[in-house]
Amino acid sequence: MDLDDGDNNLDVTVQIGLYIFKIKDEELGQVDLVLHTNHDDRVTHYGPQGWTTNVVPVTSEALTNKYGNFQDGMVAKTFWGEASRTGELEILEKVKEIAKMHDSVKDHIPELLWHHKLTNPTSAIREALGVPGPTTSSRVLYILVFRKLERITELHGKELFNVWYQCILCHLTLWKEGVHHRDISPGNLMWYWKDGKRVGVLNDYNLSSLADDPGARANEFMGTVPFMALDLLTQEGQRGEVKHLYRHDLESFMWCFAWISLRYKEGVLLPRGLRPFDEWAKSDTVTCRQKRSTCVGVHRILFRCA
Repeated sequence: MDLDDGDNNLDVTVQIGLYIFKIKDEELGQVDLVLHTNHDDRVTHYGPQGWTTNVVPVTSEALTNKYGNFQDGMVAKTFWGEASRTGELEILEKVKEIAKMHDSVKDHIPELLWHHKLTNPTSAIREALGVPGPTTSSRVLYILVFRKLERITELHGKELFNVWYQCILCHLTLWKEGVHHRDISPGNLMWYWKDGKRVGVLNDYNLSSLADDPGARANEFMGTVPFMALDLLTQEGQRGEVKHLYRHDLESFMWCFAWISLRYKEGVLLPRGLRPFDEWAKSDTVTCRQKRSTCVGVHRILFRCA
């Protein structure tokens, strides 16, 4: 079927487990994307505001001709971004500029290969269908293609710590330079091989903001709930009355390290019943905060007794 996205024509073919896109591109002429939606490596992330991001393995003859074959392949990230926000593409451009000046960021950020933005927002779709909807918070569909990275949950011991620490250093430099990540979770801590060494990557800037952006919403409630700082999970935090600070993201790094260390053994997820914290991912925001607060209280008692 043919879809008009406002600027270019798309051809989309849907098969079992596959979405096949052909998209006109100014530089490459036409880009073919085959999204393998039934692949075991597909990841779907649900945000606290109902936002959904899908990351799936992708193949593309056009991009392979341009970049060559990547050993681990490529992935396509699709999401409906809020039209009024500073988008991930703009954030990544800022991050790339910072990487040129800081080794702690260079090589520690995702490699964006290609992107496309469907310019018809959800507000236009609602209007065309005659469906009433809000006049704000209209969304547009993004397709971003990256080099595939490995998951930090595959690591353990010193390897886990080194990659985790590299991500912290990258995050700290970006924060000082005005890029606030705001969604630290195990799924966003990645790595790849370079010159025989594992290189940590701070991934996914979809929920990030810029400190100098007049439209930035520093108090907006966003992130991955099981790893968000406890202050942000209070009623005040959910109402946007708590400013998102650096220490909140640093606390998220700590929750990530505990999650990985206690739920995985030598890079393999433990069976149900043998791994803790399953309830964190299943609970609502208030319950999740209560359970994690209890966890912190128990550890404080143990440290005092030690």
